[in-house]
Amino acid sequence: MIKTIKKHMKLATAIMSAVVLLLGAAVIYAEITQPYAVYADGTKVTDPYVITAGGEELFLVEDQATAEDVITEVMDQYTPEGSQVNSITIDKKIEVLPKKLEKTDEPETVLTRSEAVKTILASNKTDDPMFAVTISAEAGAVKEMQPGVTYITDDSDYEGNETVEREGTSGSQVVTEEKTSVNGNTLTTEEVDKTVIQDGIDKLISKGTKSRPADTVFQDYSGSLMGSGDGQNVVNYAKNFLGNPYRWGGTSLTHGCDCSGFIYALYNHFGVGVPRMGIYKVGKGVCLAEAKAGDVVYYPGHYAMYMGDGKIIHAYNSRVGIVISNVHAPGTILSIRRMID
Repeated sequence: MIKTIKKHMKLATAIMSAVVLLLGAAVIYAEITQPYAVYADGTKVTDPYVITAGGEELFLVEDQATAEDVITEVMDQYTPEGSQVNSITIDKKIEVLPKKLEKTDEPETVLTRSEAVKTILASNKTDDPMFAVTISAEAGAVKEMQPGVTYITDDSDYEGNETVEREGTSGSQVVTEEKTSVNGNTLTTEEVDKTVIQDGIDKLISKGTKSRPADTVFQDYSGSLMGSGDGQNVVNYAKNFLGNPYRWGGTSLTHGCDCSGFIYALYNHFGVGVPRMGIYKVGKGVCLAEAKAGDVVYYPGHYAMYMGDGKIIHAYNSRVGIVISNVHAPGTILSIRRMID
């Protein structure tokens, strides 16, 4: 009887060994024959997920969580930072599905999360994007408010003259804008709200109202200044050349200049591009009663520079050269032009 039991035990052991061998072989066979996808480094993935857009497969990722992370990161990339999103629409239905693999000679490729995000962003910049994400979002920003201008009248100044009595200061405000973008590219921007944080102060300008006397032949007070500066500085510079020679057609303050060449050389020394000829056509017209140092006085065939107190400095003629004279000495005053102020 003992012999019979031992015989049965040996048989059972043999059967178990055979079963183990068969199961091992089955597992090996399954591993050899089961289809799989691979990462770029060769790592196998047997149960990947696919992201689709409008029913079209885009690419494979390892699992459902990775796929959902990819879509979330793409949405974040397209959402303006610090904004409040009003709506997000996608032109194609995005789905995350398990991928049924088939045995092939070349297994399909699985993308990492960062690779998948980069693939979508790159494709969506082309003329044939994977899908289009339209986002409407609001964002506020602090912006400067330019000061306004307030005008007052001044009956002690001449018509056409303006004087800045007070410089303005800027204010600030929060401007909320609604922007609509497609795949990160802004299509429209609309201002939806403003909230003043700090009020500015208007610039204050006085406008002259006094009528000018008829003390020049040409009552033309139009035109504009050619630059900024102090005319007295130009006059002070001109005094350095008193007694120097007059020379027809010349522009040298030391070796000789004519009347217009004198004015031309003085102002160009200070970086003001007064022309060599036709000086009466530039600058802003003023009357004699409001003339001040640096203004150019125009006579028939002659130019001079007003010094103040009824005096002028000019290249008078070949006999006396550069001298100081009374403002009326050269003759009738046709016009007076102001170049800088």
